[in-house]
Amino acid sequence: MEDQCLSILKALGAFDYAAANKLILKISKTYQPLGSILTKLSSCEGSFTQLQFLRSRWFVMRKDTSVEVVYANIASELPKEILNIVSVAAISNQDKNSTIVIMDALAKFCHIRRDMINLYQSILAQSIKGEFDEILVEMESIQKKTMELNLQKDLALLGLGVEKEINILTCLIRARISITNYAFQDACIALYQTKQDLTDWKRLCQEQDYPEKSSSRPDEIKEASTWRFPLFGGQSESKTHHKQGDIWPNTIRWHARVLGNLTAKMTLFFNTILLEKESVVSDEDPDKSLWKGLRIDYYDQICTFKKKFGAHSVSLVYEVTADTPFYPQGYVCPDTTYEAPQGIHSFPFIYCHPKEPPNKHLPNIISIIQGSKHKLSDPKTGPIYFFDSTIGSTYYLMRIDKHAVMVIIYLDKHAHREPTTMEFLTNIVTSLRGSTVIEELIRID
Repeated sequence: MEDQCLSILKALGAFDYAAANKLILKISKTYQPLGSILTKLSSCEGSFTQLQFLRSRWFVMRKDTSVEVVYANIASELPKEILNIVSVAAISNQDKNSTIVIMDALAKFCHIRRDMINLYQSILAQSIKGEFDEILVEMESIQKKTMELNLQKDLALLGLGVEKEINILTCLIRARISITNYAFQDACIALYQTKQDLTDWKRLCQEQDYPEKSSSRPDEIKEASTWRFPLFGGQSESKTHHKQGDIWPNTIRWHARVLGNLTAKMTLFFNTILLEKESVVSDEDPDKSLWKGLRIDYYDQICTFKKKFGAHSVSLVYEVTADTPFYPQGYVCPDTTYEAPQGIHSFPFIYCHPKEPPNKHLPNIISIIQGSKHKLSDPKTGPIYFFDSTIGSTYYLMRIDKHAVMVIIYLDKHAHREPTTMEFLTNIVTSLRGSTVIEELIRID
């Protein structure tokens, strides 16, 4: 019976619900109440990993009940069943003891799943505002609790999977906040950990061996091995994604998409820092090779737009605030005294195309940012448009996050908002905000 339970846990952890259900039918013949609970659990896991509890915006507002309630019911049934199984004469004491350990761990697992449902709902609710600091605190609390439970010890891959998932979610949100705060080192570490956990999780799923294993499981994914691994995916990853992406559950596929989105955002924000490294390891044009293999190529988008529509400059201005230290190199050695940038230096360019910063326009840009603070801070407001008749230049601005503002400059007058520029700026900023990829939680299929 212990081996049967272990096989079911492996199948559930590998998202092989067809195999799990076949194995549950067999264990039901030995002890029907346990089979009934595992059947409910398998159904819940199938719904959870496909993110079905987020399908409607209405569910986000009122909190989903179905899957969450079933998990709660399972968690409350298991302690009762632990008491019942003790008196079952047909099961050996050894099987009773091992099954009791598993049932106790499953009850804890169900509570963690309920916490994770709330986390996904909270993430989706922030798709527009993008305020994740409080969510990160909650995630770190759940992550700590999950690690302390050490569910993989008793629940095999199913327990390990929930640990990997909360680690991945926590690192993704941590990476997002780090990029926003221009913390290069922290962003690299968070993205590295995300990629490692995601790769390890997939590999472990592929390696599982259990009866009734479905034949259509994904093949091993091979990663590119360069200095950029595992932050920057190679061509092999991209091809594998398109070929086999539909085999993984929606949770893993969404994690991969968010990772891709954040990796591209980091590449743009820390472009100057990364180009120095890229020029050392690549014989190609570092501006192009840096983006090779990434699912989102902001460099190509910006170059194409500038060339086609004659913009003078496309840049990112970072607005330094008192609550977040800013270091141009993206990190600082411990115990270093921080001196906050003052005046015009508190609005540095962190990305420019062409590379020469449009410094003579910076006073105008700062004036527009400060004068349009409320409009820029409203995520529902489109780009800000401004024409300076004194120097004959037109500016388009749109805020990405609480620090970064994208600026497009033309050296001529636009009597009206230029539709193509408005559309380009809206699309690229929306992508950099991560709003679209977060909302894929309810659209991914």
